[in-house]
Amino acid sequence: MRTHRHRMPVAPVTLAILLTLMTTQTPTAFAQQGRFYVGVTVPVERLDASYAKTVDNTDPRNQVPEPRRGQVFHDKDADDTFAYGIGFLAGYRIPLTGDGSYVSGEVDLAFHGGQVKGQLRGVGTSAGRNQPGESWPDRWSFEKDRSYGFTLKLGGSPGVLRSWDTSIYVLGGIRLIQAQFAGHYNGCLLPRTCSPEELTAGTSSRDLDYTAWTYGAGVEKMLSEQLGLRIETRYTRYNSKRWVEWFNDVGVNVPTRIDADDVGLLMSLAWYF
Repeated sequence: MRTHRHRMPVAPVTLAILLTLMTTQTPTAFAQQGRFYVGVTVPVERLDASYAKTVDNTDPRNQVPEPRRGQVFHDKDADDTFAYGIGFLAGYRIPLTGDGSYVSGEVDLAFHGGQVKGQLRGVGTSAGRNQPGESWPDRWSFEKDRSYGFTLKLGGSPGVLRSWDTSIYVLGGIRLIQAQFAGHYNGCLLPRTCSPEELTAGTSSRDLDYTAWTYGAGVEKMLSEQLGLRIETRYTRYNSKRWVEWFNDVGVNVPTRIDADDVGLLMSLAWYF
């Protein structure tokens, strides 16, 4: 059984520092040459996940009791939650023209907290939907652990934004996401109908590695010649994860699919060199 790790949310003192910096009005000019930068990020996301399970009793070796033998049961559930985290980034900005437009590329590492939880309704012919060959009413959870990203940003300071030492930008990138899925079941593993005392409870877990595309937009306010405060909105769509479990004792195939995405707000501080 996997033991989930719970992470502490961002410390209140960090948020206090960010709020103080947001109110600082230090007029400075944007640099007109390429600059390296490093930073810290605080993402707050709405994480959505769905769990789809099929219990297939059509294999010739299927041994579940009638009337479920030869039938296929589909079950699905979805839920969402707020997720939080903290991360670190490094990048390089290249000015494109003298009017403040630029392109930048950055890499980042983020650690995430927050867990999506749900429960299948259960599909079958018995009252408890927990007999062999049925889709049991499993409880399930999905959580992000850490992610790595490469992001390109194209921005500028049109109009009055330049005098405010502020720029706006669009962004796009790719992320590698490490996540965990866990299913908690209570059902019959025998090739016959079980009594309540014969039901088996347990947990199965799986590590999931996702490739995801991220799109968004942001605004950056220079608080000094070297320090910038950024606020971004991002949408990230993960690729689907599928696998099939085979239960030899009863001849049952169980294809499974996990889909996820998130939309959120990312606040960061960047130090330029």
